[in-house]
Amino acid sequence: MKKLVLVLLTMIWLGTFVIACDSSSTKNNYKSVDPNEFEQIIKDSTVIILDVRAKTEYAAGHIIGSICLDVNQEDFETQAKELLPKDRTIAIYCRSGRRSKIAAQILVNNGYNVVELDCGINCWISCDKQIEK
Repeated sequence: MKKLVLVLLTMIWLGTFVIACDSSSTKNNYKSVDPNEFEQIIKDSTVIILDVRAKTEYAAGHIIGSICLDVNQEDFETQAKELLPKDRTIAIYCRSGRRSKIAAQILVNNGYNVVELDCGINCWISCDKQIEK
């Protein structure tokens, strides 16, 4: 009986862990994609490419055609509402994917359609994708 309870508890815990690690669009209301899919998405001229890193990071190198709006600034949400149209897809990235997920959720909560580069510009560069300095 103890083994059965242990197995059941382990299965429940693993199920919770898998759900917590899921980055699907149904959970977050935005889609996280790899560099190849992100590259295809941003080829659409109506998509706005948003770098949510600090301006110094952006200046050191960014995805061509992107604009910078630092998610760590207090007024990020206000600036985003003023600058970004809600009728266009926003393709977001940061350095590693952590900040872009935060920014993506903020924008989704404000009615934006968002796609997020799951592993950030680090992955983008490691996949030999072009950047601009």
